[in-house]
Amino acid sequence: MTRSRQIIPFALIALCVGLFFLTPLRASAQEQTTAPMDSTRYTRLIDSCFTAGNRGDYAAAEAFLAEALRLNPPASLQPMLLNNLGGLQLLQGKDDAALLSFSSALSKDPHEATTRFNRAKLFVQRKEYKAALTDFALLLSDHPKNELYRYQRAMVYLLTKEYDLAEADLKTIIEENDGSLKARIGYALLETMRGRYDEAERLYAFLTDKLPKNAEVLEGRARMYMAKGMRGFAQRDIRQAFELLGGRAPATLYRLRAELNTTLGNTKEAAEDLRRAEELENPKNTTKR
Repeated sequence: MTRSRQIIPFALIALCVGLFFLTPLRASAQEQTTAPMDSTRYTRLIDSCFTAGNRGDYAAAEAFLAEALRLNPPASLQPMLLNNLGGLQLLQGKDDAALLSFSSALSKDPHEATTRFNRAKLFVQRKEYKAALTDFALLLSDHPKNELYRYQRAMVYLLTKEYDLAEADLKTIIEENDGSLKARIGYALLETMRGRYDEAERLYAFLTDKLPKNAEVLEGRARMYMAKGMRGFAQRDIRQAFELLGGRAPATLYRLRAELNTTLGNTKEAAEDLRRAEELENPKNTTKR
């Protein structure tokens, strides 16, 4: 069991924070009269922001958007603008600045779900799990039927080892949607973390039958095999997951392969996998500011 505890923390599904760009944010005529500003300049800055973002120049896009915000656009637009600003900052690895942007957006509109979800995922990335759970609780208060929010909260409960609470969220999803395979993926991971390998294996058998080419399922089953000491089976599943994902493998999969390579004595390969995982988890170390 001790050995499995060393492996399982890498099992948790990556909660990567995405950038939710909205349509170009221009003020209506009515809004312009209630919040005077240079609307021509504002529109030009927003267009420049999107152009720079689309070509991957996130620093320039951030600068254009920050300048647009300084023009004091209508209050109804500011939460969305600040959310986008936080997303651009995240793409540059500026976690602290992104957190400030998301929090500022929520201070203006506490019920803006996209921004709160972004902030919750950022808290997870920063390992600030209590803060993340607070944001997920507020999201579910506003959107109690949302499976994504409930599933992500269950994953955070796994990180905090509050397994009963994770199970409660996963059960709620299944009760409301008996066909949810995502919740069963979470259940298989939960049972692995609890050391209930027979139950986990039964769930993975069901999932691989339903989703034979799903990399997340293969990664989860490989983790279970690693916990059981079945390295050959784990190696097979990890290889298949990488093949399915091509160049889009998440940090968790690289870390799992690093763990496997370490147990096999492949220290060079393990070090390379860990390096790649850290690059994916910490873009600020590889992205120019």
